[in-house]
Amino acid sequence: MDFWCEPSAKRVFKHTRKQKKDCARLYLHTAKNMYVSGQLLLRDVEAAFDVTDVTVCGVPEGVTAEVCVQDYAVFNDGLPYPDIQKPGKSVQVPANTTQGIWLHLWVSETAAEGKTNITCTVKTTRGDFEACVMLRVYPVAIPEPANSAFGHEYFFCDTGYFPPKGGKWNTPVTPFYDTYRYSDAWWELMANYARAMKVLRVNSLNITPIDFLIDAGSHRVSATEWHFDYTLLDRFIELFLQEGSFRYLTMCAQIAPVFGNTVTCFDEQGKIVRFEIGTPDAEQWARNFWGGIYKHFSEKGWLSMLVLRLQDEPHLPDYWKWARKIAAEVCPGVPCGEPLDTHAIAVQLAGECNQYVPRLEVYASDPFFYRERQKAGDTVWCYSCCFPEENWWLNKFIDLPHSYSRMIKWACYSQGITGFLHWGFNYWGDKTIYGIQPAARYKGDGYIVYPDVEHFDVLHSNRGVATREGLYDWELLHILAQKDAAAAMAISLSVARTFEDFTDDAENLDAARMKLLEAICE
Repeated sequence: MDFWCEPSAKRVFKHTRKQKKDCARLYLHTAKNMYVSGQLLLRDVEAAFDVTDVTVCGVPEGVTAEVCVQDYAVFNDGLPYPDIQKPGKSVQVPANTTQGIWLHLWVSETAAEGKTNITCTVKTTRGDFEACVMLRVYPVAIPEPANSAFGHEYFFCDTGYFPPKGGKWNTPVTPFYDTYRYSDAWWELMANYARAMKVLRVNSLNITPIDFLIDAGSHRVSATEWHFDYTLLDRFIELFLQEGSFRYLTMCAQIAPVFGNTVTCFDEQGKIVRFEIGTPDAEQWARNFWGGIYKHFSEKGWLSMLVLRLQDEPHLPDYWKWARKIAAEVCPGVPCGEPLDTHAIAVQLAGECNQYVPRLEVYASDPFFYRERQKAGDTVWCYSCCFPEENWWLNKFIDLPHSYSRMIKWACYSQGITGFLHWGFNYWGDKTIYGIQPAARYKGDGYIVYPDVEHFDVLHSNRGVATREGLYDWELLHILAQKDAAAAMAISLSVARTFEDFTDDAENLDAARMKLLEAICE
């Protein structure tokens, strides 16, 4: 029976074998107000066995231990990729198979500084196995997500599934949970989503408002006026704000994406209709909708959090500029940003867009342009959505090492990028090229969390955890930069210089974090 430990950044397959240098010991270096994680691995080449329990002893005050069992996702290449983390302490393990157990330690701001030895015992039907976990807590705290200088957002499906187009919600909203939209159970599910986002340091809430408005009874009342009922939208936003992790409320696009030339709205019966851009109906709607959002968010005290998205991945800039002109008039001072999948469009929006969100390879095509936009006062984020598809780019596909999700944030720091958007938090629908289906081309790109039907909750992924690790790293780089900017940049460059120039070494990531912590605390 082999038993050993690996850092959180190491990808461990079912066929991964213990190496000569491996031992049953973890070294976890951490700041306060963050999770720090590692893996315990078991493998028996002769017989199947059961893990029956995991105990964690010697955990100091202010630190909480969580244990998860590694689970796998299989795609069209037939490989079981380690990605799903299931809370629990037991699992059946076939012979000649490596099984991972994840240890997550939450280190609160009240945790004592210094070193502590923690004993983690994995009990099995083949005996008990002990790992020594050396936890070192440094005298520095990671800021809360709402106070972070880095923006982190996922496109978020508030049903966990692709909803029906138009009409009322009279069928179960997901193929997983037996619930209906706006039922008590549905609101409970939304609360669990909110808690999951806080754990993953999401601080920008992606909101699609139309269905909430329609389902609350909003409708058109005249040629120039609409009645907006914000009751359901408010309840939804307030539920997420209760977790205290959000800095931005991002209002999703109203123009049909990419080549769209219509805005989505609703008629006198509260049914979805689409008006062609440039028509009087479209302009009246745009002024009512964005003007109404501005007034309502002002009354709710949310205006400083508001960010507008007018059209996802615009390809015909005249339509976007039409909307931007109206939004600028009725929402003065509210920033407007877009995911951009072509650089040519980004150039055409210069001077009118406040938040550029180019896809990774779009940014890489002309980083100097985006730096000039930053000098002009604009914000630059980046995003990933299916592309770039080549495996030499950092991205979030399951068939890439999950450490790539972490290193994206290092590349962001090296490039001076202050936010990141990924499209697929929980798009669990039947679009086979995106999700968990065996035929998925973009393996797992729509799955940062998985449905946990048994507990009416979500399961975290290795990629989601790695992203959180990268966000902590970015914060530490940012903290060190206040003291020594050159040192922070040098450490960042040692991990990832760009999104396609990085060091693919899990141990290097842990060493770089330790350097950061030591440099901050010198």
